[in-house]
Amino acid sequence: MNRELDRRTFLKGGLLAAGGAMAVSALGACSPQSSGSADEAPGDAVVAAGEWYGAPADPSSFTIVDTWDTDVLICGFGAGGIVATGLAFENGLKAITIEKGTSGSEIKTEIGCIGSKIDASYGVSVDPQTCIDELTRYANGWCDPQVVSVWAHESGATFDWIAEKIAPSGAIPFFLPDVGDGYHGVWPVYPISHSIFCPPTPEQVEEAMAAVQESGDPAAQVAILPNLSKQLVEAINEWGADIRYGTALVQLLQDADGRVTGAIAETADGHVQINAARGVILATGGYEADHELLQALNPDSEAICGCPQFLPSNVGDGIKAGIWAGGVKDAIPTLMTFARAAMAPDQELGYPYAGTTNWMGDQPFPKVSLAGKRVCCESAPYDYPLHVAAQLKDHKLASIWDSNYQQNIEQFHTLGCSRIGRITVIGANGEQITDAATAGMPWEAFEGMMMASLANGAVQSADTIEELATKMGIDAVNLKATIENYNKMAAEGKDTEFGKPAKDLIALETPPYYGSFFGGHVLCTLDGLKIDADMRVLDTEKNPIEGLFAVGNCSGSFYAGSYPELFIGNACARTTTEARHAVLYIKENG
Repeated sequence: MNRELDRRTFLKGGLLAAGGAMAVSALGACSPQSSGSADEAPGDAVVAAGEWYGAPADPSSFTIVDTWDTDVLICGFGAGGIVATGLAFENGLKAITIEKGTSGSEIKTEIGCIGSKIDASYGVSVDPQTCIDELTRYANGWCDPQVVSVWAHESGATFDWIAEKIAPSGAIPFFLPDVGDGYHGVWPVYPISHSIFCPPTPEQVEEAMAAVQESGDPAAQVAILPNLSKQLVEAINEWGADIRYGTALVQLLQDADGRVTGAIAETADGHVQINAARGVILATGGYEADHELLQALNPDSEAICGCPQFLPSNVGDGIKAGIWAGGVKDAIPTLMTFARAAMAPDQELGYPYAGTTNWMGDQPFPKVSLAGKRVCCESAPYDYPLHVAAQLKDHKLASIWDSNYQQNIEQFHTLGCSRIGRITVIGANGEQITDAATAGMPWEAFEGMMMASLANGAVQSADTIEELATKMGIDAVNLKATIENYNKMAAEGKDTEFGKPAKDLIALETPPYYGSFFGGHVLCTLDGLKIDADMRVLDTEKNPIEGLFAVGNCSGSFYAGSYPELFIGNACARTTTEARHAVLYIKENG
């Protein structure tokens, strides 16, 4: 029995905030093997995990050093908070945005949307209802199709708004309609990936490439190159929006009828009370940075991860506050994770994360178990092989490739952020854009990853398959037989084991051979507060809590169990679209 994680569950047994440390200690040992006793009813382990949220303090217990009054309070200044802040200001709503860090986070460069103004110039038209149906299928129906519909029908307008606001900086919107034959293995891919190119100077490009090569991490370029987030935040600041950094949400305030009227927040000077006459928007992200909470709520996913790729501030603040106000969280835990954590043979998956970032894991090379046998179709969404690995001994899943990997990767032509190699795109007005900052990973950065992985032992190499197997602790006899059979199937052009498409079935015959065990990046959780189609947080009776909205990863009702990465950039567009919708709803109804 799935139990929704609601306030009544968390407060069951008279749990007090003072008892939170005991709950943390007790749940720190949670694992797939020790999630509950034989006497517990199904779902009791999930109920225990809920005790992590503790309970709100009595509002009268705070010493309030200041009181702020506003129409709308926006909590968090990431992708959702940035868009909500800009829209609120533009629509004449007095808004205060609080962010507990010293700066906001990023709007990702790939924005998966439908029906933008530039679509027609690329000759692309995507049916929104088909996408709604497919996303509902990804979630096995454990979503609200009406919430998904908001993304399908309003994401194009959201992208247009962002592009318009940063156009004065020289930003160029573009579309990446390339989806190959429209399938990745047996999974359909839809042309929805949009982005906005912010031209860098030659000096910025050189500095960014050097940083990526030195670190082996493509994220190193973010701090150097101009991007749409920086341009939009700069525009919002120029408009005079009220953004208060170093201010952390503590808990929400409600009147006698349960309407959310504001919040208590903590600043360097003490606690402040923020009165929000028209509503509070929670945009504080998920809970992925709290590894003990992630392990308690989603032990299967946490156990197959090897690299942190999250904001340290994302520890579930907004989700906790929403539950205390009467909201409920999605019952099915969902972690966005890609197979990019290269692991040395003696390293274990799970926390503390010890892997090395390496994009090779997403490429459809043969994936084998410790027994040296293939275990799945490698042409699959990023996290599916990881889910297979969760069923294997020690969660060990290895990729094997040979020295022809560059030309093989070019033939694979994977889609989305797993693509390796510079690509040329055409801007909406016909501009040709060829630059490392547009999309995909340049080979220079990827080779930096490979060098780092080889140097620290995350990737092994050898002149024979048997030697490679020995270095990795894999059954050498079986691995040799597996690769020989794989090469035979490649020559015949048919995968009789798992049905991999012929274009991805490439023989491994040229030494040296390489191999690495791969786990997942811990990117973000997606199981936030249940909402309706107007982003209003729902209570235990599925009624909206007046005055309370949640967007992005702080909200739920959209995904379940897995992130549909073949809807490229869908998560970013969902977050920004929900933020836009919430502000416009408040303007008309709040």
